[in-house]
Amino acid sequence: MSVEAGAAAGVASAADSQLAILAALAIERATLPPAGSGPGSVAIWQCGPGAERAAAAARTALACGATALVSWGFAGALVADVAPGTVALPRALVTRSGAVLPCDPAWHAALAAALAPDFAVDERPLLGATRALGTPAEKAAGAGDSGAATVDMESAAIAAVAARAGARFAAVRVVVDALGDALPADPERWIDAHGNRRLAAALGAVLTPRDWPLLWTLSKRYRVARGVLVSLAERLGSGRFLLPDAR
Repeated sequence: MSVEAGAAAGVASAADSQLAILAALAIERATLPPAGSGPGSVAIWQCGPGAERAAAAARTALACGATALVSWGFAGALVADVAPGTVALPRALVTRSGAVLPCDPAWHAALAAALAPDFAVDERPLLGATRALGTPAEKAAGAGDSGAATVDMESAAIAAVAARAGARFAAVRVVVDALGDALPADPERWIDAHGNRRLAAALGAVLTPRDWPLLWTLSKRYRVARGVLVSLAERLGSGRFLLPDAR
């Protein structure tokens, strides 16, 4: 099933499910097992990068019958004590404007209890950024302004849609880049509006010698983070993401 909402694009399976998992990128969605099609199964949406696309997919998932939303994928660290591979399981999301969007407390508690014994989990706020924070200085400023420990570009937008609809929300993200890691210039150019990799842009980065040290570091970070995300999917999928019974 394909969904178009303005410039946003989403791809979903099992779209009539109570629980919808939203991933911005194909590489994030690929860590999840295929969604089932029967009643009560989990819907998986690939929404593309950025807040607008994430919000559009969240609204469509709710219109298709979802009552609980999960923001799934990767995040960045804003503080020095959050290492690559850490599970960002925030109690709340914060926006650049200062809004605070809490996750469902019972659902968050169930997730934390299930994951904390075997994963490095950080429950501090996650910042919703409007663009990738590409330098250590930008990341530190984001933490200082918001009190957040981690950052991504989609979770706060999904949380806001869930809050307006009275739906449950949780964010499960894995940190890729540490506070001290810089990103190559304009990392968004590597990904198209659907969240798929732009091969030409990725090859261009590889052919840019000045980016080689950054890419080498990030490739190592990504392998660690992806391994954790796959393990999370295996752990949580068997329990339908530990969603408490509907109220």
